[in-house]
Amino acid sequence: MHWFTADPHYSHDRIIRFCDRPFSDVAAMNARLLAECRARVGPDDDLWILGDFTAGRSTDAQRREVRTIYHALPGRKHLIRGNHDEDWICDLPWDSLAETADIVVDKRRLFLCHYPMITWPGARHQGLQLFGHVHQNWQGSRNSVNVGVDVWDFRPVTLSEIERRAARLPVNAHWDQVEPGRAWPTELCAGCGAILDPALVFGQAVVRKGRIVVAATNETIVLLGAAMRRWLPEGRRVCPECIGGYLSVSEVTLPAGFTFDEMRNRAVPKGK
Repeated sequence: MHWFTADPHYSHDRIIRFCDRPFSDVAAMNARLLAECRARVGPDDDLWILGDFTAGRSTDAQRREVRTIYHALPGRKHLIRGNHDEDWICDLPWDSLAETADIVVDKRRLFLCHYPMITWPGARHQGLQLFGHVHQNWQGSRNSVNVGVDVWDFRPVTLSEIERRAARLPVNAHWDQVEPGRAWPTELCAGCGAILDPALVFGQAVVRKGRIVVAATNETIVLLGAAMRRWLPEGRRVCPECIGGYLSVSEVTLPAGFTFDEMRNRAVPKGK
């Protein structure tokens, strides 16, 4: 499994004030950041850190502390170098070290860089760009996601979490200037971020006025409770796999006498 994070700034005391982090001191911050990683990342997982492992004065004591933290982190550790990653950080025994990385995880192309980008390799074909650097100031734009600890509750995140946020972020205001004549890639599922083609059956369900309906006919597929109405944006498409999953919670119900046919992406009368 792959996990992604950025900008932990281990043992950097001034980052607490700069980013308004909720810690009394650097020891408390280090403990929380390390605990969040150890609670999630397994020994055979890959942990991608998109820059700024630490920063600050780089005293001998700080270097010893940061090296201890490095060795306490689980999994295979990869560093995408940030502007604060000095040579002594890069000399730690990382499983990989690079300025950028172009990888594929679960059939999704990911371009990793410490800095945010407007376009990137694979952007025209639903590739994601992951970054850090900006801390709490900006979550990103459509398919370009800040994975920094300051916008993810100080924890590493999975691709599925990133995809859900990527699908909800607004398209970058400069996309048309950077990619002229390139319409934004087709619809994404509001739940999982999967690519949907509205011309095909699996892309025809849309969120509309408290329901998920067939876009062309307004035929009800499921009814949404208040919590799900807040969570699923109006007008967004939803894939049949997500609809099936939502039916396991009380906030999503079928019309009386109906069942959900995932292959047809429809609510159908029971027994038919």
